[in-house]
Order: sequence, then structure tokens, then C-alpha cells
Amino acid sequence: MDYVRFGQTGIKVSRICLGCMTFGNRSPWMVEGEEAAKVLRRAWDLGINFYDTADVYSTGRSEEIVGDFLKGRREDAVVATKVFNPMGEGVNDQGLSSKHLHHALGESLRRLGTDYVDLYQIHRWDYGTPIEETLSVLSEFVSGAKVRYIGASSMWAWQFAKALHVSDTKGYARFVSMQNLYNLLYREEEREMIPLCMDEKIAVIPWSAIAAGILSGKYFDGSRVTTSEKDNGRVSPGSMAHSRYVGKASSDEIVRRTLEVASNKGVSASQVAIAWLLGKGVTAPIVGTTKVEHLEEFVGALSVKVSPEEAKYLEEPYTPQNTTGHV
Repeated sequence: MDYVRFGQTGIKVSRICLGCMTFGNRSPWMVEGEEAAKVLRRAWDLGINFYDTADVYSTGRSEEIVGDFLKGRREDAVVATKVFNPMGEGVNDQGLSSKHLHHALGESLRRLGTDYVDLYQIHRWDYGTPIEETLSVLSEFVSGAKVRYIGASSMWAWQFAKALHVSDTKGYARFVSMQNLYNLLYREEEREMIPLCMDEKIAVIPWSAIAAGILSGKYFDGSRVTTSEKDNGRVSPGSMAHSRYVGKASSDEIVRRTLEVASNKGVSASQVAIAWLLGKGVTAPIVGTTKVEHLEEFVGALSVKVSPEEAKYLEEPYTPQNTTGHV
């Protein structure tokens, strides 16, 4: 395993981050109990020290699973969780208000079985709460040692720039990371967000590194990406992944080229997709899985190199999209 400094902070994280959205009981593509523990144990054995979850994943169950696994390992792990989405029926059971942030962090700490979170991230931008209020509370968490660092996820570049400016002018804790949608099939972040993060030395930890499995090639029939209702909701018609990637000529050609490059290199298409991301300067792609063998495959991407010529070949068919990764 390779390790890298996390943005401008002093901590180091594994170049692969284990996304824990697949742990819980809310969907057919999730795993519980021993099946989840198997993946977590293998991740640990492979040297992964970076684990990303959120309070909303299976309404807290993912945090509980991660917390149970990390008992006795806590100080060697970098634990990230997120806040924003609804966690109850009450009008204040969501968002980034002072009231909800205080309650949500306490609940996340309880479920994780820890007294601090290494990286506390706002899951989305809250249009109903001034960013000054949010950053003021997050700063309290940092100064009170309940949170080591704060991060952000999936927003417009102007919003992130505004938040950084507010922190700098008011002396609040500063976001050290951006968790955004970024992969070979979705590169809108290259216009403004990625350059902003690079300039500000912000850690970039993209989610959906292999586009919900589409870049693995398993949905490719030889000429196009095709899915159906049997895919259990992840990429079936009506899902976000389906509307974002399926039925687009550029997606079909990029997947074809990814498979071609992978075949030429004797590696998997998923490894090429992750290696491409690593070559773009991101800190640690977030990968989620329910299977140990897939996890091992993803970690194997660290030894795969995509040349500048191969990267150009993979990127060439891309067509800018009207959809956003901010949903």
C-alpha cells in the first residue's frame, strides 16, 4: 500500500479509501454482519487505513459496522463521515444548522464508538443555512477535539470558494478536502473544482471511481453499455447512474477503450479506471464493494500506470454533460 499526505494536513492516508456505503441493510447490493467484516478485514490487511462513511448510509447502520470493526484499531485508522441528509422526520433532522450539526455529530460518534472523527464532511451544500453558521459550528468541533479536520462534498466550485474565503476572513476552521464525483465518464469537475482544489492544496477524494461498476465493463455488450431492472437499482433504469451514463455514445466508446487498454496491459478495466484517476493527481479514490476479490482488484490498480498517450486515448471521446454530480 502507498500512503500520501492528506492535502495540507499532517496525516497520511492510504492511496485507496474504502467507501462504506455498501455496508448496511437498506438495499440488495449491501452486506451486513460477517460479509461486511470480511471486506473490512481484508482492507485492513491490505494496508487501507482510510474509511469513508456517512450518517445517512443505511440510517446509521454503516457507521455502526465500521465502528464495531475498528474497536482496538481506532488510532491506526483515519475515519471520515458525513452530515446533511435527513436522519428523521423532524423539520430540523437534516441540513447544516447549528442545531442539527451538534445532534448529528453526537449520534455519529455514538454509532462509531469513538470520541472523535478524523474527517467530518458536509455531504452537500445547505441552501437554507448561512455557510458562516455552519463553519462556526464546525470550528467549535475542531477546537473541542471532537473533529480533527473538516471536509466538503459535491457542490459548485463557487460555493467551495466562498466557504474557503469565509474561513480565511473569519478565522474559522478550513475545509481540507473535497469529495466529488469524478471518473472517466464524468469529468465536469475538471473545469473549475479540480483546478481550485489543486491551487488551494485541497485533498481530492473522488467517489464513484468506476462509475457504479460501469467502467468495469460488466454492463458492456460489445458495442454499448446496457442495463436492466435486474441490476437491483444501482444502474437500472431510473437510477442516477443510469441517467448519467447509459445511452450516451461517449460512455459506450470510453468503456470500449478502457477495456481495450486493459486487455493490452493484461489488467482489468476497473484497474485502468482507477489508475487513470490516480494519474490525475487525486489523493485517494473512494471505492466501495461487497466482495473481497473486487477490493483486491482495486488495490492492485496502484501498480498499474496509464501513460500520457493512453490517458489521451481514454479521454478523447468524452462529451460534456448537462447533469451534475451534486445531486
